[in-house]
Amino acid sequence: MIDIQDLTFSFKGPGQAPVLDDIHAQLPEGHFISLIGKSGSGKSTLFKILTQDLTPQAGQVTFQGRPLGAQEVAYMPQKDLLLPWASVLDNVLLPQKLNPKVKVHRDQALAWLDKAGLAKVTQALPQDLSGGMRQRVAFVRTLMMDKPILLLDEPFGTLDYFTQMEMQAWLLDIWQDLKTTVILITHNIEEAVYLSDHVMILHPAGTTPKGQQLDRVTIDLDRPRRQDMRYLPQFVQYKKVLEEAIHHDL
Repeated sequence: MIDIQDLTFSFKGPGQAPVLDDIHAQLPEGHFISLIGKSGSGKSTLFKILTQDLTPQAGQVTFQGRPLGAQEVAYMPQKDLLLPWASVLDNVLLPQKLNPKVKVHRDQALAWLDKAGLAKVTQALPQDLSGGMRQRVAFVRTLMMDKPILLLDEPFGTLDYFTQMEMQAWLLDIWQDLKTTVILITHNIEEAVYLSDHVMILHPAGTTPKGQQLDRVTIDLDRPRRQDMRYLPQFVQYKKVLEEAIHHDL
């Protein structure tokens, strides 16, 4: 269980209002969770607290009953950040080169690249890959860190619609094998519904009563998810509920 307990954060400076104001949530392990909210609501700030890059003024985050540590979190940013001079395989093996404590096995990396449909391009350079392929390489590199929690910051935001759909299906296929805890930031409500067990809505601080900045909508759709589920009345209703929640903040 990831337990967010009464978390409050403000940036330093005179007159700075809280970005996160007494938020709390319990996120079950092994679930796929999306985090949505209008720009400036604090999504990236919350991620930086989860990765230990920011320290809250109040509250804490625990994992399995202990304070959450950076060693339990793998983070994939919006940009793939692949080294342009390194091959696909070398990019995937990078975590071990940066931190010898990370045990990345070449055979394991090759197996994941094969599952990602990248077995034929392991020696290719990033410049020779499509946008979707680059994101798959970046995701496999994140997996190689072998952490129980994956934080994904809009990984498909720069891709075209049809490539996004392909990547979403691919991500779910990978996640079904891992069953690790995934928290995804997205501005794409359809993506949030399609991927998630739960969608967390982060409202801008000050627009809700204290302690009610973070809402949850549980997505009760069968797994494995199928592309044709996007047209189900229940799916459309989830989109409507989430869109109305976001529009309320505009």
